[in-house]
Amino acid sequence: MTPLLGTKNHTGIESADLLGLGEVAHERAVMAFATLQFFALIYLQKFALFAPAFPLAVSMLIMFGSVACMVLTGNLRFVPSRTAVFLLFLASCFLSESMVSGSWASLAQLILLYIPMALSADISATLYKRIAKRFIMLMILPAGIMIVQYAYQKLTSLSDPFNLENFFPKSILMPGFYYNAHFPWNSNFSRPNGFFFLEPSFASAYAASAAILEISYFRRPWCVVLLIAATVLSMGGTGALMLAVAAPFLLARESPRVVAVVAAIAVAALIVMLVLNIPLPMTNRMDELNDEHSSGGLRLLMPAAEFGRLLSHPSYYLAGDGAGAISPLEAGNPWPLVKVFREYGLVAMILFLAFYLVGIVGPSNLPLKVALSIVYFFTGGYLLSPALDGLIIMLCFVLAPKTEPEAIAVSGDATRRTQIGRRSAGPIAAALAPGQEDAARHRPIR
Repeated sequence: MTPLLGTKNHTGIESADLLGLGEVAHERAVMAFATLQFFALIYLQKFALFAPAFPLAVSMLIMFGSVACMVLTGNLRFVPSRTAVFLLFLASCFLSESMVSGSWASLAQLILLYIPMALSADISATLYKRIAKRFIMLMILPAGIMIVQYAYQKLTSLSDPFNLENFFPKSILMPGFYYNAHFPWNSNFSRPNGFFFLEPSFASAYAASAAILEISYFRRPWCVVLLIAATVLSMGGTGALMLAVAAPFLLARESPRVVAVVAAIAVAALIVMLVLNIPLPMTNRMDELNDEHSSGGLRLLMPAAEFGRLLSHPSYYLAGDGAGAISPLEAGNPWPLVKVFREYGLVAMILFLAFYLVGIVGPSNLPLKVALSIVYFFTGGYLLSPALDGLIIMLCFVLAPKTEPEAIAVSGDATRRTQIGRRSAGPIAAALAPGQEDAARHRPIR
């Protein structure tokens, strides 16, 4: 029989106290798990095993091992709705493979990479904010390096002094990325990559993610300026697009006066960039859309054309060409949906989209979810990209709270704390504020 809340066991410890201790242990385990994942995703992003023949990202391997441990210890659970759709998606993939045999290694990577998307840590909004702050603090060093990389090259006309590839052999580094992305291509200037990231686009995406989290929940002026400056100076269209997409959602929370102030600051920053001849993100690379073999063409034009071609061929509706069949020469950097469509068929693509949407729907941090989703689906070949997939899976799926964390909004001349959704605090928060309502909620009933 389950003991009533507040009753004592043979050791004299109340069941409510045991429950509280269990929740504290769970939060500590999740916090350690999140810290390890974010550290690996940021600082070990370029490292791989068995490169260049069959590179396995170190961050992905760490995630596999950590997720397995968290599931076995009961700190992660499978969400029934996500799991059901994921199993349907896998069934569709196996059906396609039974008709047209493809690369089983590619299919295995797809399965292992997306299993965590069906999991949840069941965390409180308070713990989510602590995790978000940890991610932001881990991004401070790379963001600072990005700013130094830009300033040093512009002021000295010398090449980038921070180059991770000069310190490690290629046999342990992930191949196939533009780590030193010169701009223009024949110049000595390299777009800032934050030293640790695969290429500038990933550096800008991570900096923008940290900036959106900072603006959403903390709003420390020095941190907001640092992260936005790093995003802009990376000259990466990915991060700039994320900020542009998130901006309406973030500004919708504010008063008209705050919106006007932000608009004035943006205009002033734009004028300064034009005066200092700092290239504007995205706009300085619009000419790439006229060339399908450029970075913009490979990410946007060719995948869109391939998607249209597949829709016109009914033979791709039930099955595709097999796992790993799509070639960059045919579809550039194929969008995730394009790759699934081509390799596993239209039915699998629809189920994969449903799996993503079922998992990402929730009240927490809509600006970041929308920004990352647009980047994921429409700006590159990210279906089997541990660097971006891991970030999305951690922030938007595994570690997403059930309620929106408390945000800080600015209204008029005063700063006021507003709550978007109902607050949900765990026992750690209660221990930090024992006189508040959250403590009373966890106090044993006598």
